[in-house]
Amino acid sequence: MTFHVNGHEAYVFHVHHAHTDGDDVIHFRDDNVIHAGDIMFHKLFPYIDLDNGGSVDGFIAAQQKLIEMADEETVIIPGHGALASKADLAEDLAVLIDSRKRVKALVDAGKSQEEILAENPLADFHDQYNWSFITTEKMTNTLYRALTSE
Repeated sequence: MTFHVNGHEAYVFHVHHAHTDGDDVIHFRDDNVIHAGDIMFHKLFPYIDLDNGGSVDGFIAAQQKLIEMADEETVIIPGHGALASKADLAEDLAVLIDSRKRVKALVDAGKSQEEILAENPLADFHDQYNWSFITTEKMTNTLYRALTSE
């Protein structure tokens, strides 16, 4: 849906099964600004609400869509964290993809959830991405749940 507010175009679209099942993004095309809302947690582990329609794959797909829409001058307003750029979003996405890959390798090796937590596969990202709501442990648990409930 497109709105026109004070002479500016705002394109609003839904992204499916990302943070939750009810996420929208606003692209202010004239200003080259994307308000990502909770599709972006800049330099923070994201909250992917698996119990309310969110999914890791959907979150990744939504972020990839935003990267495709953006150019090097685009300003991205995250739901959490500082203003960001396309490069920042790509970096955060790479961390999420790598985190999923690390946990998947342990799941595929037959490790239990407790064993995976003990191995701390996301330790490399802890200092930069751990925060009070989505800790490194909670992100690991989210990834484990997502990978084992497919």
